[in-house]
Amino acid sequence: MDIAITWNVREARGDWPIVSGDLALDNPLRSAVMVSLFTDRVAPDQPSSDDAAVGIQSPTGPTGSATADRRGWWGDAFADLPIGSRLWQLRRAVKVGTRAIPREIEDICSEALQWLVDDGVASSVTVSAWWNPTVRTMAEFSITITEPGNSTPQVFKFSWAWEGLT
Repeated sequence: MDIAITWNVREARGDWPIVSGDLALDNPLRSAVMVSLFTDRVAPDQPSSDDAAVGIQSPTGPTGSATADRRGWWGDAFADLPIGSRLWQLRRAVKVGTRAIPREIEDICSEALQWLVDDGVASSVTVSAWWNPTVRTMAEFSITITEPGNSTPQVFKFSWAWEGLT
C-alpha cells in the first residue's frame, strides 16, 4: 500500500486524506499515476507541432516572469528524465474542433506514464481522452495499465477542466 492521493478537480490540486488520524492508504499504482500526471513537468523550450496545434506556445517574457516560467521540479535538473506531466500547459490551450485537445491529453499522459513501461512496472499503458458530453469545458480521460503477469488491467479515470474555455 501507498499513501492515498485524492484529486480535487475544481481546485486542480491533490491532497493526502486523513483517516482516523493517519494518512489514508491506497493502491500504489494509482499513487504513481497521480504523481506522474499531476506533478508539473518542465515545459520544453519549443512546443511540438501537436502542442502548437492547440495553442501551446513556448514560455516567453523576461527571466523570472510568470510568462517565462517553464515550471517543473528543481530536482529534475539532476535527472535523466523529468517527473510529472505537461497537463498544466493545457491551461494555455485553445479549443479548436473536437479532437485536438483530447489527442494532446493522450500524448501528454502517455509521455508522463512511459516510465512505468520502461521500468517494468507495467507491460502496457493506454490513454483515451474525450470531451465530457454535458460539460463543454471538461475533458475526461482514462488510463489503462496492464502489469506484467496480470491479464486484468487497472483503469483509472480523471477529469480536467478549464476556466473560460468556450
